[in-house]
Amino acid sequence: MADAETELRMRMADALGLDTGVPVKISGSATLDSAYPVSDLATASIATAALAAAELCSTLGFGQQEIAVDRGLCDTWFGYALTPIGWTVPSPWDVIAGDYATLDERGGAGWIRLHTNAPRHRAAALRVLGVEADRQHVAAAVARWTAEELEAAIVAEGGCAAMLRTPEEWSSHPQGSAVASERLAAFEETDPDAGGGRWTPTRERPLAGLRVLDLTRVLAGPVATRLLAGLGADVLRIDPPDWDEPGVIPEVTLGKRCARLDLKATADRAVFEGLLAGADVLVHGYRAGALDDLGYDAEVRRRIAPGLV
Repeated sequence: MADAETELRMRMADALGLDTGVPVKISGSATLDSAYPVSDLATASIATAALAAAELCSTLGFGQQEIAVDRGLCDTWFGYALTPIGWTVPSPWDVIAGDYATLDERGGAGWIRLHTNAPRHRAAALRVLGVEADRQHVAAAVARWTAEELEAAIVAEGGCAAMLRTPEEWSSHPQGSAVASERLAAFEETDPDAGGGRWTPTRERPLAGLRVLDLTRVLAGPVATRLLAGLGADVLRIDPPDWDEPGVIPEVTLGKRCARLDLKATADRAVFEGLLAGADVLVHGYRAGALDDLGYDAEVRRRIAPGLV
């Protein structure tokens, strides 16, 4: 029976239409401590990305590339991608963010995670709990709620919170069922003759010349575009003027250019549309409907940039 890493890698490669028969050399030892196969996921993800890059290089006529992946390095990239010298990375978490004990329906202990890094999310949680931004006061207030009820109340208030569920509870939850029913990767064709005119790939930088517009936050989206930058793409990250999460900025901006735009302001929208028209790839991690609400749904994006990936 295949191990977790191999099984994950095969599933990813197959979903992306990659050749699962290409040999991938895996070395090193896992270093991440978790009840879940996080190290296997890290190794499988990076190995799949390497497989895609190697297949691209082969298609471009650069020859067959050897794929060698080190588990320890993969784990490092799933943690912090840099080690500060002479300075300290700020904490990625707000002072009241984290896991708190709650009551479940039977009077026992449950758990909930409060995500309060964004000021509006913190304010929403504090309004529901009726306390100031003091961790002890928050903990005491949370302990009077069941996890499910508090999750619903904070989300309804516009905040961000999640009851900690067992794998079985997650599988039977409507959101868990919805995720499980989704394909691992979905594709939709765009105009093959549009865009890509600046792409000047080399063996060392197979994505050189491609312009990537990065509309992501934290952390999966920025890591994806960081990978594209590492393969040679020209990545421009766009954030709203008031965004500030200093604990993650070094990670989410690595290898990229950065700019700030208010997509509710007329002048900034004009700038954005010019950038979109000149982009080859758009990566966004906004919640469902967010770009639509700003007037940039899929149809509008195709009209501005017909060949956009």
